[in-house]
Amino acid sequence: MARIAPLATALLGLVLCFQAAVGLAGELGAGAWRAAGRLSVVGRLPRLDDYAVFVSVSLLVAGIAALVAAGRGHGR
Repeated sequence: MARIAPLATALLGLVLCFQAAVGLAGELGAGAWRAAGRLSVVGRLPRLDDYAVFVSVSLLVAGIAALVAAGRGHGR
């Protein structure tokens, strides 16, 4: 069980960072990157349309925090 927790936390961090990257690419990018916006969970929630960039940046910060926590917990 002790080995699964850091792996699960790292996976969660990677998923959050991926969602943030896709959301930011969909909102700030143009052309081919618009297709990336369809992968974003934030793009599918109509109430968050006005705050999509802020939510994506928040997901990125949360993902980085989860990756750091997984890295620190791995040595214990």
